[in-house]
Amino acid sequence: MRSIGLLVIGIAVLFLGGCGPSSPGISPWAKEKKVYGFSFIDGEVVESFGNKVIVKIDNKDIVVGDSYEDKLTNKIIKRSLFITGLKTNIGKTKAVVSDVRGEQVTFDVTDGVFVSGQEVKIFLPKKTIAVMDFSLSGMANKDIEKFAMEDMTTKLVQSGQYIVVEREKLDSILKEQELADSGLLDEGSATKIGKLVAADVILTGSFAKQGGSWKVNLRLVDVETGIIISAINDRISADEFRPKQSKDSSNITEDFEDDKLSKGWLITPINKKGAKSASMIDTTTSANGTKGSLKVDFSLKKDKSVVAIVNKRFRDLSKYRGIRFYAKASEYTNLAVNVHDQNYDGAEVNRWNTLVSLRTEWKEYVIPFDELSLAKNHARNNPGGDGVFDLDNIESIVLAVAGKANIKNKTISFWIDEIKLY
Repeated sequence: MRSIGLLVIGIAVLFLGGCGPSSPGISPWAKEKKVYGFSFIDGEVVESFGNKVIVKIDNKDIVVGDSYEDKLTNKIIKRSLFITGLKTNIGKTKAVVSDVRGEQVTFDVTDGVFVSGQEVKIFLPKKTIAVMDFSLSGMANKDIEKFAMEDMTTKLVQSGQYIVVEREKLDSILKEQELADSGLLDEGSATKIGKLVAADVILTGSFAKQGGSWKVNLRLVDVETGIIISAINDRISADEFRPKQSKDSSNITEDFEDDKLSKGWLITPINKKGAKSASMIDTTTSANGTKGSLKVDFSLKKDKSVVAIVNKRFRDLSKYRGIRFYAKASEYTNLAVNVHDQNYDGAEVNRWNTLVSLRTEWKEYVIPFDELSLAKNHARNNPGGDGVFDLDNIESIVLAVAGKANIKNKTISFWIDEIKLY
């Protein structure tokens, strides 16, 4: 599995106290913006000669919105509506795209009569697009390397022009081919990946923070030809683009096969209040015959001592019902499952948790999100917080042991394997 960067705002203080449960709430970001899906686009014939027809394409907006993500999605859609070799129809006439130059597209046709100034409708077949994680640089936090713009990807799907390659399939191919999802890939690597996932187009690129602005550098690569369809280069203010709104909605699939953990898991536990710990990939035991599991040896000094395994990738978990994993311990151990969500109206973080009891044999633990309780002292900056479980705005997932619920001044081990969302 490959290492991957994280987008974090911080880690909430880890305590195991809890209070009454609360139901997941609807976030203000959940309101839907209009995206026009369409199968045909209007055009006007510029010139026709031999079997060639040049058509000026209607420059219509597909996504209606004022955010930079909306504007960027419009650019991506417009610049990849037609790619060389695409089979389509101009009216009832079969046509193949032979050249694309901005809003002017040249088609090869076998029949039909077209004259300059003629208005036509062109059919738009769906294309398969693979969206790479964009690299993110220029931030003070060196953990921030990559993120996926899920909102933009959703709009690409809603436009009706694309079949988007599933993130898990893309990750699997990258791993098998030993290719790093490093943002701005070269055309050769992008073409290779595209062919392996049966994509027509690859979207790859980077965002670099420079002072009070962002430099955006994206490329759309035609997989068949290996040619860059379009290069998007923008410079925008920090107010126009806020990367914390970009969240990963893919599943967590960590089975600890090696020391290159996926999707934000830190192999080194976080120790607080005098706790000590060491971790390793244990190849001698696993839950279901896999190659290994994560082993954590820990000792707790006092009630407020905490040892935590953390996943700090910024996530949208609204399409999942809960988290499941296998675990065991060298002796009776209480493990807290914590989910931290970022409030929409401030910097506070709510901590939702539950406690499970680990035994000496492997057991699967299934934790529904709606059974998590709002913990005491759950907010970093505001003890009250908002008390609303925003599953589409998750800051971190934490598995923790603490002195308050476990034996102190003794070294104990626990193992975790096959962590997944369901």
